[in-house]
Amino acid sequence: MSKWTSLLDYIGSHRDIVVLLSGGLDSSFLTYACFKAKSNVVAVTFSSPLMPKKEVEDAALVAKDFGIKHFVINSDDLSVSEVRHNHHRRCYFCRKHRDNLVKKWMDGCFASKNFVIMDGATDSDFSEYRPGLEAAEEDRVLHPLREMGFKKEEIRKLAREFGLSFWDKPSSPCLATRFPYGTTLNEEDLTRVAKAEEYLISLGFRNVRVRSYQRSVAVVEVSPNDVEKVWAIKDDVKSALFELGFLVVAVDLEGHKSGKMDYILRGGVERDNI
Repeated sequence: MSKWTSLLDYIGSHRDIVVLLSGGLDSSFLTYACFKAKSNVVAVTFSSPLMPKKEVEDAALVAKDFGIKHFVINSDDLSVSEVRHNHHRRCYFCRKHRDNLVKKWMDGCFASKNFVIMDGATDSDFSEYRPGLEAAEEDRVLHPLREMGFKKEEIRKLAREFGLSFWDKPSSPCLATRFPYGTTLNEEDLTRVAKAEEYLISLGFRNVRVRSYQRSVAVVEVSPNDVEKVWAIKDDVKSALFELGFLVVAVDLEGHKSGKMDYILRGGVERDNI
């Protein structure tokens, strides 16, 4: 039996499902699987200063495409002290906060107590530094993609084969990952980083990050193959980011690498050994 068939059977074994739809590839793929399994499913997306607004919009489009009811829950993540101060286990506390919000929301919206919560965590995620998954385990959130052994590239390949519009969407982790651990986060700085990334994406760059190692300092990361391209238009990029309020703009010559703040946290130890 294929992983895809097993996934549909797994989802179909649950009558009522709340799927946490971030708008990214994995959760969108899971939402599609829920649609194909014909389960009673609703999708929930969190709106937060930590997420670009476009992610909420993308999530809404995914739910609409599959005819799934979609709800947006406002999550004031910065009200959580460990999140606001960018604790190195920030994701744990943020996930506990959000899981609590969605459970309260479910109690107020549904008479049925049969709803289970599912997220788009994959088998690949559990090999990385993800404190939020620890919280999800504690809160009994189900991970169907992980249960079936799906890795990220398998999901991308299947999504492409199925003709899903989001198959090549780059990952877009929480905006707090653009700041060093221990940095006090605020909406102004988060919004500035989000707008800087939106600008670079509008120029055609993908896998974009604008890290702010110090306030008002922007370090642009793009795919390694695009470093020369962004360097060629450095004056335009500098001007645009200056207008957003950055005082120093630099380009990371190494190119984009996921989890760079975690790498720095460990003092340069190779991430494969974390």
